[in-house]
Amino acid sequence: MNKNIVMFRILDLAPVILLIILLGVFAALDPRIVSGQNLMQILINTAPVAILALGAMVVLIAGGIDLSAGYGVALCSVIFASFLTNEGSLVMAVVFALLTGVLIGLFNGFFIGLFNVQPFIVTLSSMTIIQGATLVVATSGTLMITNPVLKTLGIGTTGVIPNILILTFLLLAIIYVLVYHTNFGLWTYGLGSSAESSESSGVPIARQQILVYLFSGVCTALTAMLLVSRVTIVSPNIGGISILLDAITATVIGGTSIYGGKGSIWGTLVGALIISLITNALVVFGISSSSLDLFKGAIIIGALAIDSGIRYAKSNLSSGGETA
Repeated sequence: MNKNIVMFRILDLAPVILLIILLGVFAALDPRIVSGQNLMQILINTAPVAILALGAMVVLIAGGIDLSAGYGVALCSVIFASFLTNEGSLVMAVVFALLTGVLIGLFNGFFIGLFNVQPFIVTLSSMTIIQGATLVVATSGTLMITNPVLKTLGIGTTGVIPNILILTFLLLAIIYVLVYHTNFGLWTYGLGSSAESSESSGVPIARQQILVYLFSGVCTALTAMLLVSRVTIVSPNIGGISILLDAITATVIGGTSIYGGKGSIWGTLVGALIISLITNALVVFGISSSSLDLFKGAIIIGALAIDSGIRYAKSNLSSGGETA
């Protein structure tokens, strides 16, 4: 019994163990990967993926899925960049980017929560709408970003710490409180575990589903702003399917159940680090951009296979513990 508990706790650390194994393998292949400068770059690249992944995590915990988030990042990025370029106001750009994310979340949540339409159908439809809206908004094709305050936040440092990491840690602190210390988090876990039990306990199911997708929409907008703060040119191709798959994969590798009711912030963050490490390593190895997704996908499938094996082992340990 005690051995089962120890093994169960070790398996709970599987994402961290997987991260260490990958780091060791990649470092053996090319020592540049573990240089201080490159490790810092991996952390910086993790920031936007982590925020989007946390939005995906909350949706998955609630028993849903948000396929619109990737193209939502593109739309929010283009709107954010448009206001920066045309109006020159960072505050106005932030407000309208957040408003766009909120509207995306409310659209998804409204149809899922009030009309009980399947999340896959709703978010697939909104993904198509958002993709078209992005092309309409980005009439000039590309937008130049020159706002000095934004560049200071995205590229500058405070001491030796990049400002983008400081901003990300502040966002993580807010999300941590929201998920673990409010009714929003409690009801989200309950909704994913058993919607019927939650409803009988007085949880407003429809409102909670709307709030879950609203949270995802806000995370989408925050991700967009983090991405734009690091670049000088914004195009409609920013975000998209690639960052969506990175975010969802990060949550699953981090231990979030695709069936709802289970997931953790720390696991999702480790998952995002794994995705960023894989992407960075492939670039260091000199993999061409056209082949990057191919190799990245193969490695991610391998990582997910390992993760599935770990979950199976944990399931067997749980069954054995209950039998004992």
